Amino acid sequence: MRIQHNIAALNSYRNLTGNNNAVSKNLEKLSSGYRINRAGDDAAGLAISEKMRAQITGLNTAQKNAQDGVSLVQTAEGALTEVHSMLNRMVELADQSANGTYDNAVDRANLQKEIKSLKDEIDRIADSTNFNGINLLDGSLSTTKLDLGSTSSIGGAIQVTQNPATGAVSEIATKAGTNGTEQTLTVEYADENGKLHSVNVKYTSSNDQAKNQQAIMDALSKNSELSSVFDFAKDQANITFTSKVTGEGGAKLTSVKTTDNVADSADIGGVTDGTNATVTAKTNNALAAGDKIVLNGKTYEFVTDAGATVSKGATAVVVGADENATLANLNKALESEGIKAEFTGTQKDIKFSGTKNGSGLTLQIGDTSADFNQMTVSVSDMHGAALGIADIDISTQAGAKAAVDKIKEAINSVSSTRGDLGAIQNRLEHTINNLSVTAENMTAAESRIRDVDMANEMMAYTKNNILVQSSQAMLAQANQIPQGVLQLLQ
Repeated sequence: MRIQHNIAALNSYRNLTGNNNAVSKNLEKLSSGYRINRAGDDAAGLAISEKMRAQITGLNTAQKNAQDGVSLVQTAEGALTEVHSMLNRMVELADQSANGTYDNAVDRANLQKEIKSLKDEIDRIADSTNFNGINLLDGSLSTTKLDLGSTSSIGGAIQVTQNPATGAVSEIATKAGTNGTEQTLTVEYADENGKLHSVNVKYTSSNDQAKNQQAIMDALSKNSELSSVFDFAKDQANITFTSKVTGEGGAKLTSVKTTDNVADSADIGGVTDGTNATVTAKTNNALAAGDKIVLNGKTYEFVTDAGATVSKGATAVVVGADENATLANLNKALESEGIKAEFTGTQKDIKFSGTKNGSGLTLQIGDTSADFNQMTVSVSDMHGAALGIADIDISTQAGAKAAVDKIKEAINSVSSTRGDLGAIQNRLEHTINNLSVTAENMTAAESRIRDVDMANEMMAYTKNNILVQSSQAMLAQANQIPQGVLQLLQ
């Protein structure tokens, strides 16, 4: 029998300590509701569930973004409802003025006064309609499309060549740097609105050019801000940044600096502006009376004089004294559409290009910065000039007749825009439903990993609580064992 070391008491104490720790963890889980309260509880589960939490947060925010998008679309579409009403009233007035019973010029002049008032109100709605300060109908959200119809004819058949818009291209020239040290690369760029941004990325430099370039490339690609604005590629000497927003207003680099003291290890290279979309009509003959150009669904018909009769709904373009004069007249007709025509190659081939810089409004409708999680909302210019009704005059019977077709074309244009907005709204509503279901399923998955099973944990708590009491009782008994030695000493 020993009294210096009570092994039975030590054993009871060890078990009591373990049981106390187990009860403490049971109480923590029962009180918090989480199975994982710290990385030590389940390191892998914690890592997975935190990724899920980030995704769930992104999905829920994307739902709010899509709901804001629906509100924006409804605001624009609601304003166009009244534009439609005014255009229908203008058709009524034009039809009324076209009637031969109005011989008195004063009568038609009074009708024209209301037409002018309605045109002014359409322009005011186009200028004032906004959502959170973002103008919706003034053309700032329009993206110039270029669709040259196959029914166009310039001295016979034409060959149409489409040239899509390109994004601005910027380069970083890379060379070998200091070996094995952490460096900071500062990239400054101007976005499509001309606003300057500065982004810092860290990379480990290398005295091998290829490895140094790859390290910079990896650091740039992993930066969420830069990867949302640019696409990256590399060749033997350069890293290329291509703006995701195409056209002349795309994002481009303005400056590149690195903390690496090796000269030119990373420096800005060439910068090339993007180009707007163009479409070229290759022809065999110069523009002449009787030719037609169907562009974005609107017909432009070439005539010998302004009073000549044109097809229903067509816009007359007077053939000038020479090709340049004819082109100037065509550009005047296209100006309100944000399109410019110019001769290319010869004075027979015509190139059409967009002049407006509207780039649409991009909605973030997903939890990542991938392109498929962005949606662009584009709204056409709804000013009277863009609708083709700025110059209508019903103060004469002939003018009233011509105005009827122009106003109906404007109604079709507004109807098309409202149809596009309705399609966008329906898509956003489906997007919201999908995001809601995905967020629900991800939350359920995260819950299975992170949340505690209360019934199972309560059973474990009950077991461990009984073991604690038993351990305490056995420790008390073990502490009595050495007292048996006193019987030997008597």
